[in-house]
Amino acid sequence: MALDTGEKTIINYATEGSFEDVEHLLKNHVPVDVHDEHGMTPLQHAAFKGHANICSLLLAHGANVNDHEHDQGYTALMFAALSGNREVVRILLEAGAKTHQTNRIGRTASQLAAFTGQKQCVDTINNYVTLEDLKYYTIPQGQETEGKLPESCMHGFQRLLITINFNPVHLLNIICKYSELYQPSSNLKRISNTLSFIIERSLDPYHTNEPNDTLAIKSHYIKTLIDTLLEKNIDNIEKVCNELRKKFVHENENDNFRMYEEKFIRETIRNFPYKQCPLLQQLVRLIAPIELGQKPSALSVLTTTLNGHAFEDETHNRCDACSQLNANRRCAACKSISNIMQNLVSNIKGKLVGNTTGTSPNEKLSPTSTESYGFRQIHIPEAKIGLGSTEADLIYMVKKYLEIVGLIVIVWVVGYLRFSVSWILLIVFIYLFRQRQRALSKERHKMINEINDSEERYIKARLDELPSWVFFPDVERAEWLNRIIKQAWPYANKYLDKAIFHDVMIPMIRSTSPALSDFSFDRLDLGEIPPRIGGVKVYTDNVRDQIMMDIEVFYAGDARIKANVKGIVCGIKDIQFVGDIRIILSPLINTIPIVGAVTYFFLRKPSIDFKLTDAGTLVDIPGLNDLMLVQINDIVASMMVLPNRQVFPLVSDLQIGHLRWSNPEGVVRVIVIKAKDLVKADIQILGQGKSDPFVKVKAQGNVEYKTKTINNTTTPQWNEVFEFVVEQSESDAVEFEVYDEDPGKDDFLGRAQYPINTLVGKEAVDTWLTLQDVKKGSINVCLQYFSLTTQKSAIDIMEKVNSQKIKQEKLSKALLIVFIDRCTNLPSSKKTRREPNPFCRIKVDSIERKTQTFENQTNPLFEHISQILCSNPLQQQLTIEVCDARSNNDIIGIFQLPIKQIYDTDTMIIDSQAFPLKGVSEPLDNVSIILRLTLNILCPGRSSPLSEISSINSDSSVDNFTKDSLNQASPTDVSSNPLHQLSSSVPLTQSRKSSPSDNKTLLISDDPDLNSTPYGMIKLGINYAINRKSLSVTVYACKNLINVHRENLPDPYVRVYLMPDFKKDKKKTKSIHDTLNPTYDDLFEWAASLADIRRQHLFISLKNNSPLFKQEETYMGEIEINLSNLDPEKTSIAWYALQEPNTSASGIMKIKYDTSDSKTQF
Repeated sequence: MALDTGEKTIINYATEGSFEDVEHLLKNHVPVDVHDEHGMTPLQHAAFKGHANICSLLLAHGANVNDHEHDQGYTALMFAALSGNREVVRILLEAGAKTHQTNRIGRTASQLAAFTGQKQCVDTINNYVTLEDLKYYTIPQGQETEGKLPESCMHGFQRLLITINFNPVHLLNIICKYSELYQPSSNLKRISNTLSFIIERSLDPYHTNEPNDTLAIKSHYIKTLIDTLLEKNIDNIEKVCNELRKKFVHENENDNFRMYEEKFIRETIRNFPYKQCPLLQQLVRLIAPIELGQKPSALSVLTTTLNGHAFEDETHNRCDACSQLNANRRCAACKSISNIMQNLVSNIKGKLVGNTTGTSPNEKLSPTSTESYGFRQIHIPEAKIGLGSTEADLIYMVKKYLEIVGLIVIVWVVGYLRFSVSWILLIVFIYLFRQRQRALSKERHKMINEINDSEERYIKARLDELPSWVFFPDVERAEWLNRIIKQAWPYANKYLDKAIFHDVMIPMIRSTSPALSDFSFDRLDLGEIPPRIGGVKVYTDNVRDQIMMDIEVFYAGDARIKANVKGIVCGIKDIQFVGDIRIILSPLINTIPIVGAVTYFFLRKPSIDFKLTDAGTLVDIPGLNDLMLVQINDIVASMMVLPNRQVFPLVSDLQIGHLRWSNPEGVVRVIVIKAKDLVKADIQILGQGKSDPFVKVKAQGNVEYKTKTINNTTTPQWNEVFEFVVEQSESDAVEFEVYDEDPGKDDFLGRAQYPINTLVGKEAVDTWLTLQDVKKGSINVCLQYFSLTTQKSAIDIMEKVNSQKIKQEKLSKALLIVFIDRCTNLPSSKKTRREPNPFCRIKVDSIERKTQTFENQTNPLFEHISQILCSNPLQQQLTIEVCDARSNNDIIGIFQLPIKQIYDTDTMIIDSQAFPLKGVSEPLDNVSIILRLTLNILCPGRSSPLSEISSINSDSSVDNFTKDSLNQASPTDVSSNPLHQLSSSVPLTQSRKSSPSDNKTLLISDDPDLNSTPYGMIKLGINYAINRKSLSVTVYACKNLINVHRENLPDPYVRVYLMPDFKKDKKKTKSIHDTLNPTYDDLFEWAASLADIRRQHLFISLKNNSPLFKQEETYMGEIEINLSNLDPEKTSIAWYALQEPNTSASGIMKIKYDTSDSKTQF
């Protein structure tokens, strides 16, 4: 709804701070809670700008302090917290602002203040107690004749509770300021009893299920000070306070240390009644190692623990006596303390005359010895186990007993009165919902107070989205850099507007297509909120001539951009961006500017989000919007996510080609085995509840894997293998995230991570990881690190290592790094007669990578890096297809190279060579692609000595297997002649030498009668793992299939069944387009005992993936294998003849373990 003139005016005046104008409009009955285009009210504008008087005026006229109609769900308290105005925060809290209310992304006002560094606002919000809360203590409860707290003391008592300054002098000043606290004198005693009751309600399990450690310790501290006053002559409380203040501010002559204050605070902490309180134990751990009289003082530690930062952070404007803010030397309250100056003069005189007379203040403090106040004697008593060990324990046990009895009685009454079961379900639902909300409320309330907790696990469990410098000591806070960015942001905004958007982007966008010839920006405002640097980690010990740093970048600004094309306006706003950028300054040179080039890239895919406006709202629906964000993230990943990178040279004559190349350190192999005790995410009405878990596995870079989903279990078994390229083992980690698969949004079941640097130089590590951020659950994984080497003989080591695993053909032996520099002289499209929009597809078997697409380029500069793990580098082939996105992805040219040719070079590197591209239908003239190809062999551990490699080479089975593999024809020659390909598949039966670590036999057999089969053949791998109780079947490839397609070649895929017990668990490979010789390399597993598996038959059906309404044959062949001869000590890899589909005459075969077995057929 459009705003009228008065409504717009009151918003403008509230923003500008014009008190008289706002007051005039309110008297003329202008609504106080109007909303602007972003949903902000005048109160929210005034709170954000820090106009305290206008906030009070609007609240007096009935403004809604908890209005959250803002686009992002912000309230006035959140805006005040962001601006850092503590007075406005206090006014809003007193007006009833909800501290636990969250915005659209689940952030409270306290969290927003912490994120922007407004520590005083965090303290004010977290420590605030409203007068409404205190009214409870003024009302008589039960048989009480009067309330615990006198109603006249509410304001002074509130001031004591909400203070964040725990200096005892400051607390005494508050007591003296509010005379109703001690007049009549009995009020002090009632206040002390009220504080005891608050402590009990905050921690005693009999009174609460949500302990509030901070409030309890603060109340105990204030109570101790009041009890000290009560021990004196309370008829003249001002005189007593004056004497105590002099003792607290008295400093030792030699080190100016306040010994009386130190001993008072330590003794107060030691006398806290609830010894098992976690916050008390934390205080003890922090103070106990500090010798009495040494810094930091107990006051500093107490303030840090309760508020999150110490007064030493802001000593430049605090009172020397009471630590109050906004004072030079003495605040107004402390200047009134009598005899302070006399005390200072006496100290000076004592120093001049040697202080031979008088006694030390330490001697006057207590008739007991100094050791009675020594905190070194503080100890937490061991918890007593057993019924009735303490009075509190006995009360707690009785309470739990009564709760259980009451619950049983209620259930019995419900059944006796024959109430519907719906009532029980409704009550249970309400109870669970309430418990969840209370848990979230408790979590948010304590979050900010634990920012500076020294225990890393404690912080991570609550502050998973705070900057990384909070968690890790080697990540430095960059607040100084944020201040620079904030100051320079308006000028950078203007520069980006003109130099980047108008001078560069608009001409570039207009040149891409005639339809965009009138493209322009209607509005280009990057807003007032700059990006923030969360933390910076610098690496200087890796390479001598480079500096490497990781920077954590956050942006959640108020930028608004609108573009106009053909009169259609589309815009974006509320841009959010989170990512980790690595910047490498290399090489370092001895001339200005010292750094030769800057390389930058994202360690992982950044999180990008925004909101569409105007015409863009037509596609702002969940499906299309998510698809668009995925495309944007993929484009960014292809350009700037590891291993791709951008290089900005600072010196003109510097060779920077090598900076664009990837130099990984190794490869980590991850086996996700199983999990146990997972959270039950799916609540069943009549059952116990289960989950449908799967695991996401990721490391640095844009590679992320996902396991299959195991339905209806909390103890799933996956047994899946994944491999990651490691750029830097010191900083990388493998991350595991477990989810429950749901049709809508998957439920989070926990996360864990394992640092890669702990794997270097070790054998495989099989371990259980406890899932974090959930109540329970753990995951069993096996990890092994492989370094990279150029020693060719290392491939024999990997052959032996991989043969010990179940999934042999899928495990990698080498890493191929392909750097596509550019293409030259690409032809124009024949269909459109225009320059192509080229991109490249990089293929090795079923692995495929894709580069960025360039618009209207015949000489595109790709500078793209692909890292491809090769399972059989001596037999595999690299294929690069240059395609035209404008012509329906037609192939412009193709390049093919057996990887063995790279292996045969001396250094296994082909350095920046131009290779000709071959046309698909006709030859290409002078069209080439410039590549840099590198092959590295995997090697277990950090490095393997040459002697170890030589000893392994003596293994005849591995050596013979490698020689036989090398003697085979190249993939190009084999694929050109199917008959030669069939005949060259020499039968191999290798029996390796047994060893304690490897006693399995690899048997590869071929059927001599395969050449006569009319339906082709299929290559299968069959193995049973005893330790995991799982059958694995690998579908490798098919040959010489029959053609059931009328016009083109078929698109075959394979279905795998295990019958009869597992017939519902159908497995299916991907379909391979237009081929009679498909390669799959797909592995399937079934978990069952060996006896159960031997009773099954493996049914393989080959089908054509034909369109729905095409008149084509579907079935292409099938086989059935009896698993009764399954041998767990052997792995079978064999070719099987496909038989005629849908016929009862099909024979049942046995597993082939050698040539004699392969002939057996029933």
